Amino acid sequence: MKGRRKGIQIALAVLMIVSAAAVLAFTGCGGGDGGPAGNETIKLKFSQPHPALPGFWGAPASEGAMYYWEKAVETVTEGRVDIELYTSETLNKQELAFDALVAHVADIAWCVDCYAVEWTPLEVLWYLALDIDSCEENYIIHSKLYEEYFLPEFEARHLINITTLGREQFIVFSPYKPINTIEDFEGLTVLSAGPTLENLMSKMGALSIALQWQDCYEALAKGTLNCAFLDITLPIAFRWFETGDPGYVIDCGGIGNAQPHYNAHEDLLDRLRPEDAYAVLKLTDTWLGIRDSQWSDAMNILYLDEVPKQGMEYIEWTESEKERLRELKRETYDWAVDWMESEFGVGEEAAAVLEAIFEEMENYKGGGNRTPGNANSITHQWQIDRLAEFGYEVSEEAWQEWVGPDGHWGMDFDYGVDWEPWYEEWWREQNMEHPWYENWKAEHGK
Repeated sequence: MKGRRKGIQIALAVLMIVSAAAVLAFTGCGGGDGGPAGNETIKLKFSQPHPALPGFWGAPASEGAMYYWEKAVETVTEGRVDIELYTSETLNKQELAFDALVAHVADIAWCVDCYAVEWTPLEVLWYLALDIDSCEENYIIHSKLYEEYFLPEFEARHLINITTLGREQFIVFSPYKPINTIEDFEGLTVLSAGPTLENLMSKMGALSIALQWQDCYEALAKGTLNCAFLDITLPIAFRWFETGDPGYVIDCGGIGNAQPHYNAHEDLLDRLRPEDAYAVLKLTDTWLGIRDSQWSDAMNILYLDEVPKQGMEYIEWTESEKERLRELKRETYDWAVDWMESEFGVGEEAAAVLEAIFEEMENYKGGGNRTPGNANSITHQWQIDRLAEFGYEVSEEAWQEWVGPDGHWGMDFDYGVDWEPWYEEWWREQNMEHPWYENWKAEHGK
């Protein structure tokens, strides 16, 4: 770990130099001790490692949630917050997302904890094979446990976790070889998604290769990777199925989980007017947290339907083989607690976190209210009908209630569950009403 920490320190120094102009601009835009000034526009740089690509079925990239979130923030803050979008690692490399926030190179960033374990070690537990089988469940459990178990790690780094994009349990994608048993992994090269997955892979006889998922297509095509473990989005939407013939999608009962976060520096709350800070928090959580998690679940239904259409073979392991894998996964839970203690001195905390996660999984009764689908990006009737079977609504009317000329942009979204995000309490402490939202409710008889 020492070599990696030294590299991080060097990278942070470079980021600090690069960000000098940004810091000067920050202090001149109402930031610092003086707080925000009047109606002056404050620019927020948003760092997203993914490329902005058209949807798998042809929807333009401009219909992605990220762009609607940008417009929502700018609308509700009446232009006082200007979101600057940076995709495809153009602002910072993925593994330096935390550094970019601390250095004020980025204001809000997509952070993957397993790429920078030392920043928030307890969060890396979400990359164990927890077998959380829906994105929304993943999102909700983290949201419920955040303040009690994870907030101290963020506070120590002067960061806040605005929201979480939950990911479901991983499937296995193998371009060339069917994988029917644990023994079939022997000698294969596999994508590494951090130390927790590496440990499980070693128990299965596979060799982990450290790669970010963005680099997997080329590695699979060249044979550097024999298989990869991620959600079904990647083999379909990012067209991994093109790397092999026929290609195999393997349901082995879950090989891992994941949980990217949208984080910010804690001074975000002081740089903005309170009502604008609340709008940024609420809308980021609504659009990039709960809505993206819900509609990731929805799209996974359609992506799984694509497996045979794209000529791939779907393999589901027998229950007995899944149970053999579960035994190995349980061993990794114990290993993770010991590893957390030896590396970071937080073994006791790690054990408590895992116990709390498993308790919430056992008690999980389903998500809250669902957000509507984008009628501009889900345009095929067969898709709309298929999603309706699972209770997802795609209609122009419902969509316009959010983003139309009289839309609420998500400010009116009610979670409908027995918990609330941490920032709602922060907002109550401000003891004020949100002017844009109050005007909207008055105009619409709410």
